[in-house]
Order: sequence, then C-alpha cells, then structure tokens
Amino acid sequence: MTMPTLESDLILVKNTESVMEITLNRPDKLNALSSVMYWDLVKLLKAAEESDDIRVVLFSGEGKSFSAGNDLVDFLNAAPGEAPAAAAFIEAIHDFPKVVVAAVQGNAVGVGTTMLLHMDLVVASEDAKFITPFADLGAVPEAGSAKLIPAWLGYQRAARLLLLCEPMLAQEAYETGLVAKVVKREELEATARNWAVALAKKPPRALRESKRLMRESINKPLYEVVKEDLALFGDLLQGDEAKAVIAAMLSKSKG
Repeated sequence: MTMPTLESDLILVKNTESVMEITLNRPDKLNALSSVMYWDLVKLLKAAEESDDIRVVLFSGEGKSFSAGNDLVDFLNAAPGEAPAAAAFIEAIHDFPKVVVAAVQGNAVGVGTTMLLHMDLVVASEDAKFITPFADLGAVPEAGSAKLIPAWLGYQRAARLLLLCEPMLAQEAYETGLVAKVVKREELEATARNWAVALAKKPPRALRESKRLMRESINKPLYEVVKEDLALFGDLLQGDEAKAVIAAMLSKSKG
C-alpha cells in the first residue's frame, strides 16, 4: 500500500501481517494529542480503510502512558467552539469499518479514554487508569461518551467517571466491560499484537460485517438487527470466503 506523508514524527506507523500498527510517539508529553497528530491519524485511518493489504489497525502509546488526552495548549489557541482536528479524528475512528485493537498502559485521559469506545478490542495493563476530567475542565463529555459510557457501564458508574471525574482502574474497567482483558505490563504489547494478527487472518468481509452489525445494533431496534443479520448470514455462507473456510475444515476432518 502507499503510505500517506505524515506531518511529524509524533505518530509512528508500520505494517506487518496485514496489521497497521499506529503508535502515539510523544512520551515526553504523555502522548498528548496535538492538531498535527490528529490529522496524521486521520490520514492513516483513511489509507488503512482503502487498502486491501490492511485488515486490522492496532493503536498503542510510547512510554509510560497511552495518552494524556488533548494538548491543552492547542485547545487554548483554537478559535471559540473550534476543534476541527480532534473532531475529524473522532469521526474517522467512529466510521472506520475495519477492526481496531488498542493496547493501553498508564493514564488514558479524556479522549485517551473516549476514543477507545470506538475501538473493538482493548487490552489494558494492570497500571492503566481511565480518566475523563471533562467537568473539571469546564467542558462536557465528547466522542459520544455521554451515551456510550452510561449504556455500557450503567448510569451510576458513568456518573463517577463523567461527573465526579474519578479515575477508573484497570480491573474495574475490565469488570464493567470497558476493556476486554487486563494483563501484566510486560505482556501488553504481545497480547494486543497477537489479537491483531489473529483477527487479520479471519475472512475480511465476515469481520467487517460482524463489526458493522455490532456497532449499528447500538442504535437499532432488536427486530431490525435480527432481520438484517439473518439475511447477511445466509449471504455470507454462500460467499467465497465462507466456502473456502468450510472446505478447509472438511478437508482437515477427513485427514
């Protein structure tokens, strides 16, 4: 695939085994996200979406924290009501059709937490903390978190996060469904990458459509989801991907 030209070295990227690995590379600022970084992320997601070579995207952060959230200097210098780079990234990750895995260590602050709501599998290290200090900053929750966090965690836990602005530790994040797994810090990178590689080996259309059904079901009545998934199930079973997988399984069982 043709890689886009990035504006800085604050975002690192490499492609291996059909996985695009994106690393936030601003450890001296705890990977606080600047406008330049947001625009580079948007470029990479667009390239990954358009490339048949990329099936999964893996996000991580260099250093001791996943991300300190928005670069507040950028926000202070922005025009009133303006946050185009951050908004463009949130829209890009929300609309991204392929599976996204994230590896989270240390602090995930503000958008460092809310971006994870639009990713598909999040593995956290034991020292991870999820912090949403929007009310403390005189702001409101962003990236759809005022809907998704109460829906996933329940209103009372959401109020602790979004109103009291209490940090949520890794184990509670796992127990409430905010993350898929908690591992030791030294196991974080390997676990996330193994998941990404395993996902990339699955039939790509089945993976995309499964994600789409899961995501769209958040806003659809159950009967609509059932109607659509039954139709799509039959369609996919007749497709080349499913036929190849089933044929391989039958051949293996005979052997």
